Amino acid sequence: MENRVITLEVQMDQTMKSAALVNPSIIDLCTSLEKTFIRFENNLDRNFDRLENNINRKFCWIISIQITGMLSMLAFMGKIAQIY
Repeated sequence: MENRVITLEVQMDQTMKSAALVNPSIIDLCTSLEKTFIRFENNLDRNFDRLENNINRKFCWIISIQITGMLSMLAFMGKIAQIY
């Protein structure tokens, strides 16, 4: 019986030592993953900002083209009707 208790104590000590070695590794892994996630999030934010600026610029171009087209059609219709 005493041999079993000693064996269990030795196994428990080895398990505790292994757990003590694994715990800092898990903390390092969590820290590394957190830093990677923050970098990914910042990169994603930058990409969305760039995309939003691009869309805003193209939207302004589309609106100006539509207004220019409308004004040119009005001018043409006025010319045909000899209003101007």
